[in-house]
Amino acid sequence: MQKDAVIGQQRPVKTLSFRSEGWWDRLAFHHQTAEWLLYLMFVSGVVLWQPLSLPWQAQNLLLLLHMVLGATVFTVVMGGFWLSHRRLLTQSDKPFLRHTGRISEWLLLLCCGSGFVLFFYGVPGDALGNLMQDIHFYSSWLLVPLVLRHALRWTVLRLLRPSSTQ
Repeated sequence: MQKDAVIGQQRPVKTLSFRSEGWWDRLAFHHQTAEWLLYLMFVSGVVLWQPLSLPWQAQNLLLLLHMVLGATVFTVVMGGFWLSHRRLLTQSDKPFLRHTGRISEWLLLLCCGSGFVLFFYGVPGDALGNLMQDIHFYSSWLLVPLVLRHALRWTVLRLLRPSSTQ
């Protein structure tokens, strides 16, 4: 305990801890890295889309980067942000943010879950592979604009922020 010189009361000493509540609470609002990674994963997936028909060498390299980033960095960063941000789903007094957050959460689970199936199973041409590919593709097309709208006031894409004069 430390002695507070002004008031004369004792207050607890804050220890620096990885799991301290202050760090976890701050992580719930530090969305920039998670948001950039979401956009990066989306763009790297869209350029793999068949109608764009990139050269074979570029597709292989992009697919490898998309898979490695998705299975490692994206999972860790987005997972930490998502877990710390989840309590806001129940505590927020803003219904729009609660609803878009809940839908984003389900779309994120669909997209990541199908991505992991694709990572380990692939798309060998059977019904399961094709279904997972479709779920991954379409859930990402729904997830990205919904997350962008959910976080419009705070988005890293400054051009899309509403003006602060409102």
